[in-house]
Amino acid sequence: MAETYLIGGLRTPIGKKNGCLKSFLPEKLAAAVLNGILAKYSLTPESIDAVVAGNVVGPGGNIARVCVLEAGWPYSVPAFTVDAQCGSGLTSIDMGAAMIESGRAQLVIAGGAESNSLAPSRRLHANDPRYKGPDFYYEQAPFSPEWVGNPDIGSAAETMAADFAVSRSEMDEFALNSHKKASAAQKDGFLSDIILPLNSEGKCIDKDEGPKQNMNLKLLARLKSAFVKNGSITAGNSCLKHDGAAFVLLASAEAAAEYGLTVQAVVSPAVTLGCDPNIFPLGPVYAMRKMLQMQKLSLQDDIDIVEINEAFAVQMIACCRQLDLSFEKLNSLGGAIAFGHPYGASGAIILLHLLQALKKRRGKMGIASIGAVGGLSTAILLQRINVNAYN
Repeated sequence: MAETYLIGGLRTPIGKKNGCLKSFLPEKLAAAVLNGILAKYSLTPESIDAVVAGNVVGPGGNIARVCVLEAGWPYSVPAFTVDAQCGSGLTSIDMGAAMIESGRAQLVIAGGAESNSLAPSRRLHANDPRYKGPDFYYEQAPFSPEWVGNPDIGSAAETMAADFAVSRSEMDEFALNSHKKASAAQKDGFLSDIILPLNSEGKCIDKDEGPKQNMNLKLLARLKSAFVKNGSITAGNSCLKHDGAAFVLLASAEAAAEYGLTVQAVVSPAVTLGCDPNIFPLGPVYAMRKMLQMQKLSLQDDIDIVEINEAFAVQMIACCRQLDLSFEKLNSLGGAIAFGHPYGASGAIILLHLLQALKKRRGKMGIASIGAVGGLSTAILLQRINVNAYN
């Protein structure tokens, strides 16, 4: 089986829902990044064998194909869309890597795009037994059958807080540290070479909208519970809804040599695993354990950095307890609580952040993992090629 190499990638700045990217269609965000990657690595559209893109709350259909056409690429370039909810971006990358490993592709761009600002309203068919009238619109599709359990994401987080005895103060402290790390990364420019500036109405958007340098525990403590009365999950210790796009460039050894591409890391075959949908926030625990077992690695001794998508602070705390993972190794540049969670793009975002964090620490191995509603989780292992190089 051929190896897959990570060359690098780009992402847009991440905007809050109805924020700086509110007027950008998801395919416009994606098209900008796709063309940005071509320019960054001196490639042509014809050199790309496939594009795989995650998308969750878009208009439906094969939006990846729309993105490629929006970018002005030849009709011959194929593109496929993945909807694995929050795991869509990382699953897209795994699918792209599998194409290279099987020999069916040499260069693949994979990731995803999302616009929560422009998410369409959806209504059930009148013949659907769940139909509640013409004025009833639903925001999220069913994640699992009701008889299995189809918890609202906030309710699942509240249940986890109770089951693992995680206090509100612990969650707020974790959220504060996420903003501190993200703000420091923003200030020091550790992410600048993976962020593609965008232009809107004559203004340059080159900065993530979410990280707050002035965040403090007093501000966090004032926030009311977001999902249940007197609960502990708030808008401050969970991620909000965001817009953005992110993609990575994957290559075979032959393609890297042919196009003069600098290989950054080996992408090991991903592990995707299911769990009880009622405890889906714990999904990364199971996927990472299986990944480590397959690779015969120790999380404590062999892995330098771990990126887990921060849907909720309580999720991060519980996962760390289950994995015996120190906060020092987790999301060292900040996570989605600060940066945001544009669902379909988040997998590519955390993989790019993992690569940057490994460079910063001169680390060799890192894992990116993301849990998704419905009880799915994916984990991908990166092994850097030149550990002593920052760029």
